[in-house]
Amino acid sequence: MDFSPQSKNLNEKTMKLFRILSVPLFLYFAYLQLNDPDPYLWFPIYVFVAIIALASLFRPVPKFVGWILIPIYLVLSGYYFAHTPYFGMEVEEVREFLGLLIASVAVALLIFKK
Repeated sequence: MDFSPQSKNLNEKTMKLFRILSVPLFLYFAYLQLNDPDPYLWFPIYVFVAIIALASLFRPVPKFVGWILIPIYLVLSGYYFAHTPYFGMEVEEVREFLGLLIASVAVALLIFKK
């Protein structure tokens, strides 16, 4: 492993780029949910990730936010996975399951990764 100052600087730049790209990406995901039959659930899920990404650009987001959101997203993800008739991208439950997993990983990276 490289623990040089240059490596740390590269890691910080990578995370900053991830934060910057996460804001419009998750806002776009939220926008796509407006056409969904249940946007009241899916719109806030993706908007929360975008808000966390935006806030983390300016200051660290409190870790309790991650400890609250990640379990909620993972439980919902498990619910949709359990109700999946088969695993194919044409199945809405599969897409919802994967979207929740992506949101969970993004929240974890945005909050717990420096």
